[in-house]
Amino acid sequence: MREAVVRAASELRLSTRQVYNYLARYREERRVSSLLPRTSGTRKSRISLAVESIIAMTLREMWLRPEQPDLAPIVEEIRARCAQEGHTPPAYVTVARRIPILFTPEEIARRRLSDSKHLHRLKARPGYIRADHALDVVQIDHTPADIQFVEVIDDYGIFVGRPYLTIAADVATSAITGFCLTLERPSRLSVALCLAQAMCCKTAWLAERSIDHAWPMHGRPRQIVVDSAKEFQSSTFSRGCADYGISIRMRNKGTVHRGGVVERLLGKVNTALRALPGKTGRSIADRGDYASEERARLSFADLERCIALAIIDHNLSQNARKLTVPAIEWENRLQPKDRPIDALLNFLPRKTRKISPQGISLFAIDYFEPWLGPLVARRDRLEPLDVCYDPRDISHVYVKDPDTQAWQPVRRRDGLAEPITLWQHQADRQRRREIQRRPVQEAAAIRREIAATVTATKTSKSRLKEMTRARHATEAKKPYADLAAPAAPARANLNPDRPRRVFPVEDW
Repeated sequence: MREAVVRAASELRLSTRQVYNYLARYREERRVSSLLPRTSGTRKSRISLAVESIIAMTLREMWLRPEQPDLAPIVEEIRARCAQEGHTPPAYVTVARRIPILFTPEEIARRRLSDSKHLHRLKARPGYIRADHALDVVQIDHTPADIQFVEVIDDYGIFVGRPYLTIAADVATSAITGFCLTLERPSRLSVALCLAQAMCCKTAWLAERSIDHAWPMHGRPRQIVVDSAKEFQSSTFSRGCADYGISIRMRNKGTVHRGGVVERLLGKVNTALRALPGKTGRSIADRGDYASEERARLSFADLERCIALAIIDHNLSQNARKLTVPAIEWENRLQPKDRPIDALLNFLPRKTRKISPQGISLFAIDYFEPWLGPLVARRDRLEPLDVCYDPRDISHVYVKDPDTQAWQPVRRRDGLAEPITLWQHQADRQRRREIQRRPVQEAAAIRREIAATVTATKTSKSRLKEMTRARHATEAKKPYADLAAPAAPARANLNPDRPRRVFPVEDW
């Protein structure tokens, strides 16, 4: 037996005592698993309670801070405090192993990690957004499009930009009911245009872009779920929803999972855009050395058409997880009482303008129609007129008639009917403003010349007073001037019955 134990200890690189201990543990249960190492939780700590107290107090005081200090200098401080009180200093690994024992992950995320996302990541996310019928719940969200477009600007070269994409997704069917592509950052305008397209019939819109595929998803949603961004809290958006009885529900902070439908669909559309020339990728690392600006060749109109086709393709494709087709689900879950409506004017941005003899002025453009003529005479008694406009085409605006309360289109006063976007108009004005701007040095030189002229002819106040008194003395009438002058002809006596009284001239 002893020779066998010595041989086993030599082969296993253990001491004979350890081999006897393993044999004793094996005889108790007769299972190989009984030879596995014991759990560390049953092992008694070899550090004194005083050292444990110093470690816990120092870590809570110096390591658990929002500045996220390194552990190495804190271990040195712990070792110094232990040596000062006469205790054996602990090793670095010993202190590091005490961190998960002393602090919970929630406490570390709350006190050491300043980003609240770490704390949300540790919490459970109960609840899921559901809907039984189409248009019961619609989600709206936006993201930068992962592609760049190009626009040829007359006499000014080529502009390359990255647009923003806003979509409206139906929760019950996972169908995309509308979208909006804008050049500006997400705002109440992009939200209103997206919701207006989601509610209106898209047959004419598709025909204008030569798209022969059907997009039947439209109608009035009963509830809209959005996040707490400022663009979803605008008066235009709230007023337009209130006019049609649409309720707005804000997602609470940290409940990103409740917007999973629209978030996934945004990612799916962006995935389709990443296969087109000019893609930007999801990040700089994803793009790599790909020259997106040089490779971009799609115009804004072409990019909008590609996005519309990608959305129509999604509505006709089967979901790999749920095995449902959004178009079929839309037909099955759409209630009969839902009918098409035209809600574009209710969600377009609005302004108020006073009417003038030139009509309505908006964006430095005058708009006029003959029916506005009778209102010019009443402009002092009329309230400012309500004006709404479509930023995708500002060749005309819509003005509410104060008498009939009906919206009437009003064209430009200069007669130009060519469609132009608000962005193009503002960019053109900014470009002309920069080209025709006078240099600052020239304006400053003229002001300096005026100041030099004033300084050269500067006269003291006392001298000005003397000159003024001398001029007044010269121009004043002298009392003795009438003596030397010939007698003036007598004025005609207006009343012949009354004798004229002649006053003598006194000689002073």
